[in-house]
Amino acid sequence: MREARALIRSAWLTASSYRVGMAMSLLGLAAVLLPLYFIAHALEPTMQEAIKAESRQYFAFVVVGATMFSLISTCVTALPSALDGAIARGTFEMILGTPARLRSICVGMMGYGILWGLLRAGIVIAAAGLLGARITWTGAPAGALIVALTMLSYVGVGLILASLVLTFRTTGPLSAAILTGSMFLGGVYYPTHVIPSWIHDVSAFLPLTYGLRALRQIVLLGDSLGMVWRDVIVLLAIAVATIVAGSAALSLALRRARRTGTLYSY
Repeated sequence: MREARALIRSAWLTASSYRVGMAMSLLGLAAVLLPLYFIAHALEPTMQEAIKAESRQYFAFVVVGATMFSLISTCVTALPSALDGAIARGTFEMILGTPARLRSICVGMMGYGILWGLLRAGIVIAAAGLLGARITWTGAPAGALIVALTMLSYVGVGLILASLVLTFRTTGPLSAAILTGSMFLGGVYYPTHVIPSWIHDVSAFLPLTYGLRALRQIVLLGDSLGMVWRDVIVLLAIAVATIVAGSAALSLALRRARRTGTLYSY
């Protein structure tokens, strides 16, 4: 994966040259966390009963949800955005001209964005703990596994969207629709069981539903991985399915672009 590391390093050098932007990105976390802190404490009495199956405290509940949503947003958009930029700059066909495999190229193009997102997520969770979020830190290893499976599920979605960029030069409204649906129906700010019955079943098709439920039970209630095995199995199945489907879609789109010669046009 030497090629992937080189692409990640290139993205890091580019981003770090804009130091003010990086600093503002980190400082902006306070603008996200502090409103959540005050809103969560105001809604605590109202939400206590609804969230008891996943958390003992609404502030911790909503911080975990918002942090996970920021991570899956990066997974969905990182590769399509990087690919679109590389095509616009004319560098993508140059990268394909190297001996690097497509897998390494994809990892390298999305790697920096995901690593930066993980750093921001870690800072938010640590700061939330200092502000009084009740987190079971001993559940961190099992929680990390749940986070990884959830992110992989959405990386597969990102691969599918990247194939659309290769074919049509846009993802259309699909990216926004997936993220909006995940935010409102995946349990980010409220548990999925309070969603109205006429649309509740949609949440069963979202990886975030299973990821957040399992993650909260582990890191907020202190449950073991064995107690959430059903959600883990479903999440693993979705991750494998989306990665396989996304890889196939991207390979087909790349072959089509090479055959039609559209790699060289924006």
